[in-house]
Amino acid sequence: MSDAQPSLLGAALRDLSRLRDVAVIVARHGFGELLQHSPLGLRLLGSSELPEEDSALRGASAADRFAHLLSELGPTFIKLGQILSMRRDLLPAEMIASLEKLQDDARPLPFEDIREAVEAELGAPLADLFRDFEAEPLATASIAQTHLATTHAGDRTVVKVQRPGIEKTLRGDLDLLFLAAQVLEASIDEAQLMGTSDVVEEFERGLLRELDFREELGNLLRARQLLDPAHQVTVPRPYPELSGRRVLTMQYFEGASLRSLEPGTERAKHAISEVVHSACKQVLIDGFFHGDPHSGNILIDAEGTLCMIDLGLAGSLSDAQREDLVALALAILSADDGAIARMLIKMGTPTQRVHLSELRAEVERLRTRYLDVESLGDVDSTGLAQELVEAAQRFRIKLAPEYSILSKAAATIEGLVRHLDPEVDLAGIARPYVQQVMLGRLSPGSFMRGMAGEAGTLANLARELPGHLDQILHDVETGNLQIRALSPALDEVPNLLHQLGGRIGLTGLATALTLAAAILLSGSGLAGWQVLLGTSAALGAVLAWVVLFWWHLLGRGKPLRLRPLVRLFRR
Repeated sequence: MSDAQPSLLGAALRDLSRLRDVAVIVARHGFGELLQHSPLGLRLLGSSELPEEDSALRGASAADRFAHLLSELGPTFIKLGQILSMRRDLLPAEMIASLEKLQDDARPLPFEDIREAVEAELGAPLADLFRDFEAEPLATASIAQTHLATTHAGDRTVVKVQRPGIEKTLRGDLDLLFLAAQVLEASIDEAQLMGTSDVVEEFERGLLRELDFREELGNLLRARQLLDPAHQVTVPRPYPELSGRRVLTMQYFEGASLRSLEPGTERAKHAISEVVHSACKQVLIDGFFHGDPHSGNILIDAEGTLCMIDLGLAGSLSDAQREDLVALALAILSADDGAIARMLIKMGTPTQRVHLSELRAEVERLRTRYLDVESLGDVDSTGLAQELVEAAQRFRIKLAPEYSILSKAAATIEGLVRHLDPEVDLAGIARPYVQQVMLGRLSPGSFMRGMAGEAGTLANLARELPGHLDQILHDVETGNLQIRALSPALDEVPNLLHQLGGRIGLTGLATALTLAAAILLSGSGLAGWQVLLGTSAALGAVLAWVVLFWWHLLGRGKPLRLRPLVRLFRR
């Protein structure tokens, strides 16, 4: 299989063909009307009628049709759906529920392809790397498949092998997603507010990390360092010497997934207790947690030991973020609406002025709705967390991506708890971890470190203040001190006029070149210089019209963003 990169023209034609296929599939899933409102969609589908909607999807909700659409589009879009299922700040609950059902299954690869991939990545024959390597896959997915193997030391292992060529496929689809995001932001105002391009960029970063198995190797090593010997929770031991960018070898854990447990049994209660203990420690003490702890990613053996697998997605929280989480939880428990509102602002980045009184009123409404219940078991903590995140979005408070992963993980664990042991004492399990965080925050050492940091800041300010005051007084004395009123709307006028002038000038150039080409290339018996000049004018006109089309389609009165355009040429 050749690794030669396609030409720019070949890549563009391939992407255009793929884009047409995507447009047809989108229309068949009942979203054709959206394409009709997009200039790009009209050009892809032409003047022909929209493809007929799949009969099997008639009557299905828009959320289910969207999830089925992503599944049919392939691995990149399945992964996108799984990432979007964590963005409760962007999508409604019904859409989240449908996306969470996406299954990442694929046909198994021939064993010879797996052998070649392992040997190419690890640089040695398979027989030299493993004493035994089973040809039948243990599990398959769109990005990788796993096989059981035995090392020469006799250790039973699981080898995760990336599908050959999958990275090139994913990168091509990512180009299309960037183009689609730009079209959406140019066509739909709400898409700009949601930051569609930012979501795609976040998705690309996560997907490319997942393609590099060294990332998961590092997560496994870090997770093993943070294991608590007092509890029966472990993670597989990785084998760095038998791992690389596209191959990951880790210890085999013989156990069944939590799906096999009978709800309410002692075994189920033990498992849930260990899961909750582990989650509290990971989030509040370690600041490093499993990003997708669903029942299929947690195994349990005959002795009751739990093993968390598939650490490709993990979240990290700083000390300040963990303290903020505890402070938010205490504010919720004490029904302090003002403190909850202030913590939401502190945990995020406001993109515009926030009306505190309105935010406090919204928080009070949500707290009353979700916490005024008869018993603790009736508390819908996932719903409350989702509503708080949505409230932050409505008030234009952008939360850190880590909180999205945490929200998804917490909702997953709550689902496990409600299914296997809804009577578990969550507050009792979490209390010592919360106390440890609070004691650490209030400890003399932490206090002194904070004071030392503040003292250093004040010392720097004191050293720099005379110079700043001297500069201000000098500017006042010489008349160079200027005061400018901020008017965002008026500040945009020069930029808009500049863009308008550029468009008018480019339109004039394109028109002139088009007329020149038409005049020079008309008639018969043309001289050589006429053909040369006419062809040059025609090429220049085509380039100018393409730039104008791109500017109109994606610019929409704003400067063009070069980064998404450059990405289309990165192959």
